[in-house]
Amino acid sequence: MPLVRHALAVLGMLAIVPYFYWRIFYTVNPAALWFFYLFLFAEGLNILESILFYATTWKGSSRVVPPPLRGQSVDVFVPTYNESAMLLRDTLLCAMAIRYPHRTWVLDDGNRPEIRELAAELGCEYLCRTERSHAKAGNLNAALAKTTGEFIVVLDADHVPSPEIVDDLIGFFADSKVAIVQAAQDFYNLDSFQHWTNWKARHAWQQQELFFGVIQPGKDALNAAYYCGSPAMLRRAALEEVGGFATETITEDIHTGLRLQRRGWEVVYINRTLARGLAPQTFVGFVTQWRRWGLGAMQVLRNENPLFGKGLTFGQRLSYFASFYFYWMSYQKLIYVVTPIFCLLTGIYPLVAVPRTYLLLFTPYLVLNVAASAALQRGLGSFLTSEQFNILKIPVLMGAVRGLVRRKTDFAVTPKSRAEAAHWTDVRLLLAVEIAILPSVAVGLWRLAHAAPGYESLAVVVNLAFAIFYFFLVGPLLVRALRQREQRIAYRFPGMLQLPVRLSYVNAKRAIVTDSAFARNLNRTGLSLTLTAALPVGTRLDLELKLPDRRIHAAAEVVREQAIDADGRPRHSNGIRFTRIAEEDQDAIAKYLFWKVAERHGQMLHVTASSQAESRSR
Repeated sequence: MPLVRHALAVLGMLAIVPYFYWRIFYTVNPAALWFFYLFLFAEGLNILESILFYATTWKGSSRVVPPPLRGQSVDVFVPTYNESAMLLRDTLLCAMAIRYPHRTWVLDDGNRPEIRELAAELGCEYLCRTERSHAKAGNLNAALAKTTGEFIVVLDADHVPSPEIVDDLIGFFADSKVAIVQAAQDFYNLDSFQHWTNWKARHAWQQQELFFGVIQPGKDALNAAYYCGSPAMLRRAALEEVGGFATETITEDIHTGLRLQRRGWEVVYINRTLARGLAPQTFVGFVTQWRRWGLGAMQVLRNENPLFGKGLTFGQRLSYFASFYFYWMSYQKLIYVVTPIFCLLTGIYPLVAVPRTYLLLFTPYLVLNVAASAALQRGLGSFLTSEQFNILKIPVLMGAVRGLVRRKTDFAVTPKSRAEAAHWTDVRLLLAVEIAILPSVAVGLWRLAHAAPGYESLAVVVNLAFAIFYFFLVGPLLVRALRQREQRIAYRFPGMLQLPVRLSYVNAKRAIVTDSAFARNLNRTGLSLTLTAALPVGTRLDLELKLPDRRIHAAAEVVREQAIDADGRPRHSNGIRFTRIAEEDQDAIAKYLFWKVAERHGQMLHVTASSQAESRSR
């Protein structure tokens, strides 16, 4: 497959040359020169993006996990500010269960008594500070000053680690030049806003797969891997050399990694899932996260000047340029989306061309470059879904460019629990575009009916095709943004979990009824059971849940009941909340879900699973 991807990339770049030469010199529209140059500029940006993408993903790294170093001191940092104690408990519980000898530190910038008590209960070390300057970076630096571990694992409050995370990362530090080992970022909530999941087909996609499965291995091959925060391991000596975590921007991770690379230290990437986090469930959370990343990236660009500053190799400069350039592409994508609307409504077009020549040059250029991009992204479906999200992010990325001139930006924590769906004003730009496409298509059809054969009819057909394409590309995500909200306090793992449950309860006739089913939508607070009969809300139950290594007994209550269709058969989904359950049993449920179920669900992520399998087989 790499040979096919390379061949398509080469053919795509070769097709660019005659097409763009022809566009510059033979398609000028003298009646609308401004439009000709504007669209030519947008196409040039798009071509440069393709070339950068091919160049930075040409060869992906294939790192083998080395034998772990023994006898090293390791601190695990879990910074937190306002995350719920329930969410934090799962992370700390699994952090304490990491196999390699270590100390787990809770860095509580919220200075909350309940988190201090949680840390004491689980056996974690607890740190807080009286002032919260420099947000997360300041929190991490305060912990650096009070701890002594030679190596540090940083986990976000919602990033649940696997038991082998330290064993798989620490061996890379046998190379004295390595400062940071970054692992893939993955997520356990496959129903988040940034996921597309088909549970029946056992196929899923998530918006960051392209970066961690394709782009980051390419950066690593250029010795230009990004430090992306959690989950990663860092060498204390390297951090101390650059003054700790960077505090000048709101993306302390990429900024710190860049400073280390400037000093000759290496940031390496291992394409392996060693922790899973909680992705934003709603559009609001998704936008908050991307706005912070974008503003931070522009702040790093302004403060560090990685393109022309000292200390970086050509490959590293190319890598940083490609990533920072991505944010500016939002303007180009907006031009692409708006152009067919403008053309159909006004009858003004950005180029004049002989139809046969246009088709002979544009068709191979478009087909080969789409094919190359799709191959690199492990399929046409992944390519199209990435484009959906890139267009949805246009307003956010355009706003992020302001980070070049904004001197101060507050650190915004991404909401991960209860949140409302987007308001129409949150998506007003793309909503306006989507609405405007409808009359433009109607006018375009009228123009087509009255167009003369040749250039005019071809121009109308091409613009109609792109207008309809954008309408159906963006529409589903806009609907999702306006509908998807989060009402749960804690995430429940969906689907049939292969965990048998026996239940007993007293029915309306005061008879004891026993039944069995499989757990669905399970977490430490409850589950749902699909049964042939409805259980009235308020029904009290005795449950026995069978995990592979233990049986859990709990008292529970029905809090929700809903009739559903299960493969053509009428069934009832009964939402159940635990009313009495031992805390160690809740912890056992959490470990099983994060270490077994999340891993099983993760195999549905096609790009992640295929890229990680390829990296291990090289």
